[in-house]
Amino acid sequence: MTADTPAVQSIPPGSPFVDALAAGLMDRYGATPDQLAKVMVLLPTRRACRSLREAFLRLSGGSPLLLPQMTPLGDVDEDELSLSGWEEVGTSNPFEAPTAVSALKRQLLLTRLVMAFEKGQTTVDQAARLASELGALLDQVQTERLSLEALNNLVPEEQNLSKHWQITLSFLKILTDLWPDALAEQGCVDQALRRNILLEAQAELWRSQPPENPIIAAGSTGSIPATADLLKVVSPLPQGVVVLPGLDRDADDVTWKALEPSHPQFGMARLLEFLDIGRGDVTDWNAPGITGTNPARTDLINRALLPAEATDQWKDQSVPDDVALKGISVIDCPGPQEEAGVIALIMRRRLEDEGETAALVTPDRGLARRVAAELSRWGIEVDDSAGVPL
Repeated sequence: MTADTPAVQSIPPGSPFVDALAAGLMDRYGATPDQLAKVMVLLPTRRACRSLREAFLRLSGGSPLLLPQMTPLGDVDEDELSLSGWEEVGTSNPFEAPTAVSALKRQLLLTRLVMAFEKGQTTVDQAARLASELGALLDQVQTERLSLEALNNLVPEEQNLSKHWQITLSFLKILTDLWPDALAEQGCVDQALRRNILLEAQAELWRSQPPENPIIAAGSTGSIPATADLLKVVSPLPQGVVVLPGLDRDADDVTWKALEPSHPQFGMARLLEFLDIGRGDVTDWNAPGITGTNPARTDLINRALLPAEATDQWKDQSVPDDVALKGISVIDCPGPQEEAGVIALIMRRRLEDEGETAALVTPDRGLARRVAAELSRWGIEVDDSAGVPL
């Protein structure tokens, strides 16, 4: 692999991602204790960093270990980035980024602006909900590096059917006209904008002065444009590797080109196109001692997730065998409370085996809270990735 050739690898679907990542890092850099500590691992979130630390703990059997530096791309901080080297490349230090407004302070400030804009026609509760929606819009716009300035020309006033749009645009002036001044008074910027500033600064530094130590970007699909730019800098570094989570390299070209944004492989497809690398150039991440699910299960999942344009392939495919369906159960429940009880029992049974873990993946927050409540009856504390509502 040359310095100009992007190094992109993938951990197969069905393999425990952080365990495979930890095993591969130990295999590559674990020959001496200090060698592993020189590695920087870029991960999507702080939770992913914590999971990787736990994976190293399992791998070492609880023995002390010098871990690599782990940096969360989704919540990056100056202290977790490379802070030295700007003087050598003749660039002023861009890591002196402005302070980010906290989530709570932003919520309160936006709520106050909404109530002032509505002139007492909305309750505090309604204003808080609207402020939350405005904050989500801000995050999305700034994450995608877009501007709110074009909103004023989105719907021309002379269009007869655009009055409801004009009302909406008038409300959004809270963001375009009032919010910048409110932030300036606080001396802050939005967290998404600050994250972009830091990621862009890190990419510029590594582009100008490639690091000598290994840089491993793992688990990110570049859904944030600033992150994708950083991955494009990391992949051709002399010791840089981008590790994808479960890339499907068996899908045919028709299926691959038909992927829609809702498909789990879409982000990786877009990232590979951005990196200008084909699926055939992606190699396996070597993780000694780590085994994944059986290939039949992976094939079944890929077939189930075929895009609509490719579902004609189903008629030519065989019925899934017992190997592919092993361990899969379908349980019909009369209501959500019974559903939560069944899930909690299954998870509790799993946890009775020493060293085992269990996870519930669901978009239904109500179901997740019910399951957590059921588990708490047995003294089982749940680590909820979505947090706990106030």
